[in-house]
Amino acid sequence: MEDAQTIEGRRPMGAAESIGRRIVTGALSPGTTLPTLDLLAGEFSISRLSMREAIKLLAGKGLVSSTPRRGTVVRPRHEWSRLDPQVLNWQVGGEPTAAFVRDLFELRRMIEPEAAALASQRATREGLAEIGQAFALMAAADAQAPQSVRADVAFHQAILKATGNEFIAALAPTIDASLTLVFEVQRGAGRDLRNFIPGHEAVLVAIRRGDDAAARHAVHALLARSEADAMDGLRLLDGRKVNDVRAAKGGQLA
Repeated sequence: MEDAQTIEGRRPMGAAESIGRRIVTGALSPGTTLPTLDLLAGEFSISRLSMREAIKLLAGKGLVSSTPRRGTVVRPRHEWSRLDPQVLNWQVGGEPTAAFVRDLFELRRMIEPEAAALASQRATREGLAEIGQAFALMAAADAQAPQSVRADVAFHQAILKATGNEFIAALAPTIDASLTLVFEVQRGAGRDLRNFIPGHEAVLVAIRRGDDAAARHAVHALLARSEADAMDGLRLLDGRKVNDVRAAKGGQLA
């Protein structure tokens, strides 16, 4: 059973998450002034002190700023910490959009091929072992199982860490949430999921061999297939939603 301190510590995060989702989904637009601390505390049934902590959490993610004269104001989108894992989760709401997938894969194509090339030259024995272990777990798991998704994310994170570059390695935890969401959508694409294992294996083999050009090429090929699967998965989800609406309305769309 949770103690009172643990429960109290969760309250600011719950309020921050609720407000954060409103901000990143556009319900609260940039420039909007939030209600006073007292009003917000009443809305979330928490103390004024807990509400202040929630606002601090949001400010730390670049979503709001507070001044004595203006109060708490939603900051412009370009000032948000867009790679913050919680901001990413709040933004997609558990289901990525096509625009989100395109943006993510543009970022991945800029970073991951070169990261794999660096890892092929710099990875330590421990780094290679971590990449290999993630691949083995992914290959052994059912492609539709959560273990497969977690292992897939761990594989890509391990490559970033194996570069030996602290700035690149720092991206590993920030991409966790976004990759997890996209990989879950990919698994629902209905394509032959056995094909994604050889693509990952090609990356692993190239890194182990120390072949930077082959590692770079293998990641580019893997990302091309991965993005296509993700887009197919989104179309499948959209199709299911249309069918659900038809079923709810007796087979006809309004």
